[in-house]
Amino acid sequence: MIVSARDLSRWYGEVVGLNKFSVSVKEGITGLVGPNGAGKTTFIRLLTGMIRPSAGSLLVLGEVPFDNPSLKACIGYCPEHEAMFENLTSTDFLSWQARMKGYTASEAHSRARSCLKKVGLPTLKRPITTYSKGMKQRVKIAQALLHDPAFLILDEPFSGVDPVARVELFDLLSSLSNDGVHILLSSHVLHEVERLTSSVVLMNHGKLVYQGDISRVHQSIEDLVTSIRLSTPSPRELALLLLSEGIIDGAEVTDSALIVNTDVPGRLYERLPSIVVADGIDITTVEPIGTDLETIFERMMR
Repeated sequence: MIVSARDLSRWYGEVVGLNKFSVSVKEGITGLVGPNGAGKTTFIRLLTGMIRPSAGSLLVLGEVPFDNPSLKACIGYCPEHEAMFENLTSTDFLSWQARMKGYTASEAHSRARSCLKKVGLPTLKRPITTYSKGMKQRVKIAQALLHDPAFLILDEPFSGVDPVARVELFDLLSSLSNDGVHILLSSHVLHEVERLTSSVVLMNHGKLVYQGDISRVHQSIEDLVTSIRLSTPSPRELALLLLSEGIIDGAEVTDSALIVNTDVPGRLYERLPSIVVADGIDITTVEPIGTDLETIFERMMR
């Protein structure tokens, strides 16, 4: 068992982050899904030992995570925010990170180059600030892999990433899983998670809503309509293409974006990369509007 939590609670004064949260995470890839404020970040901070539980028990790889340096050496963490020295090159930044982990200068440089190669990012002699969102995400994943962790925790790794970069990140995480790295993937977009795994944990308001196979979740959402915002300089062309293929039910066109409604979001996410590559329509960001997760959780609670 990778993670075992029983009646896990964490509160901040009068604010409850987790409330008697019990879950078991097995080997492989597991999706942690919930809307903003669901308690995902609190759970991740507990897993990585940043904070201690207010009540309940938590084991990661069979050990208590808080104040446990030896366990931290087995965990890789890719945060949602971009906390990097962006005036450095990726090699220099990762080398510095490796030195902080105790490696010698030569070992740090070697590991930096090796991890950049592993995530498919070439060695560049320009600062990180010039990188695209997808490239920065690869740097963040690379820094989480510097010490060869057994357990990798990713917090919203696809946020703000374009469709082509998403597919590349999907392939990267699948490859890491095949190499034996266990992954917990946090996201507020259910359809991103199901591209990588059928094992899902749904949480809301600091509580467990459902854990198990994603197929049961689909039974609750088959009649829901999802709204998605696509940033593109060609919104009308994109709308006509998606409408002609029956992927969307309606669309709203703005100057630099297309807002679509679809009851088959999985088909839309799968089609977008080929639209960029084969049809030549540039799409810079993909983001759900609002969330249908609340509706899903209400149904599954019933």
